[in-house]
Amino acid sequence: MKRNRVCLKKLLIIPVCVLFIFSLSSCNATGKYKKRDIDEKIIVHALGIDMTKDGKFEVTLQMLVQQGTGSNTPIDPSKANSATVSQVAETIPAAIEQCETDLGKKAFLGHSELILLGKSVTDLNPILDYFINAEGISLGTFMAYTDITAKEILNIKVTSGTYSAEVLKEIFEESQKNGTSTECELIRHIDNIENTNGTTVMPIIKKIKNDKKSSNEKEDSSSDIKFGETEDDKSKNKSSNEKVGGGSSGSESSSETEGGSGGEESGSGGGSSEEAEVTAFYIDGAVIVKDKKPKSVMSRDEVIGLSFLNNGVAEQTIDAKMGDTLTSVSAASVKKQTGVSMKNDRIVIDVNLTIAYEFNKTFSYKEQKETGQKAAERIHSLCQEAIDKALKEDNADIFEIHSLLNHNDYAVYEEYKKNPEEILKRVDINVSINPQI
Repeated sequence: MKRNRVCLKKLLIIPVCVLFIFSLSSCNATGKYKKRDIDEKIIVHALGIDMTKDGKFEVTLQMLVQQGTGSNTPIDPSKANSATVSQVAETIPAAIEQCETDLGKKAFLGHSELILLGKSVTDLNPILDYFINAEGISLGTFMAYTDITAKEILNIKVTSGTYSAEVLKEIFEESQKNGTSTECELIRHIDNIENTNGTTVMPIIKKIKNDKKSSNEKEDSSSDIKFGETEDDKSKNKSSNEKVGGGSSGSESSSETEGGSGGEESGSGGGSSEEAEVTAFYIDGAVIVKDKKPKSVMSRDEVIGLSFLNNGVAEQTIDAKMGDTLTSVSAASVKKQTGVSMKNDRIVIDVNLTIAYEFNKTFSYKEQKETGQKAAERIHSLCQEAIDKALKEDNADIFEIHSLLNHNDYAVYEEYKKNPEEILKRVDINVSINPQI
């Protein structure tokens, strides 16, 4: 009897398994589970957003283009392997849709590595609303400003790497390690803005000007940056769209931001002279965003000080003077201790940083101790610069004060949520550096 029951169970399990497998394999290509061939999509690696004078969005999509011939060489390292397309519309989704119409393919944003905002972007509300709700956008995507237009940066032809978005991502990752850039992932900005009434810090990406550019053009990015101002028509017309189709790229108009017209389709032997030159990117400073709008610009030193205070630094070279000799040491954050207390209606935040040093030359222990102290004084100065800039000048919470109050004094935190502007005016940050030799 038991044997018959076992056999019966086996007979029932087999058709159930077959039915389950058949149901999985028979999902048709309709509705929610519609399958799209990869050839029907354009893989977008970076998005650039600029604002026109009349308040419209100019969206630039950067895509990877396989330039080589033959399956063994899918990418030609001697040529730029990215192309861009741009469109202007009232909203970001409408501009992306127009780009898709130009391309004849659907844009896939899931592999995007960078969201770049031009200096004309004055309000992050519609931008964050779109990317928070957009399907497929990774919250780990880097989001930053540029001191020119996002379109111009994404149009730069990079031949030393695969494509410019990948190069920029590597620059951001390295800059976060040495403290010249704060954490700039999309999820980080969203979290900061939600908890600090619209405040965050976005690094500024710049490009090193081509040697062939005039001296006046070279000085453009080094002058005072005023975020929120649109570019003039002449500057905006310098870059153009590149249309993608059939594995090659062409230009929709006769002008090109970098690399010259038709440079990608020139014959073997190097193409145009400008395309052969590599234009480098670098991070220089950051934008303090307050109330979801660009407030002011932080210098490189102020950003390094902010990094020591907030996220720590994996390795930063600090100059230290030994008598008449200037030397340098590699400094890295080891430990951070923070305390919050109330003194005469002031909120006092004491930050103790333990910094380890690696010396670039042979020192005695006494010399190491003296050099470490000099380096600690320099780090303290960098931290104080960041505090003075953000807290005293801009009254901006970029030091995670909201989080500290939430964990240490909930009553003050409740008051902070109701009126952060007044609470921040009552905050004092004291920094002490503990050198670890």
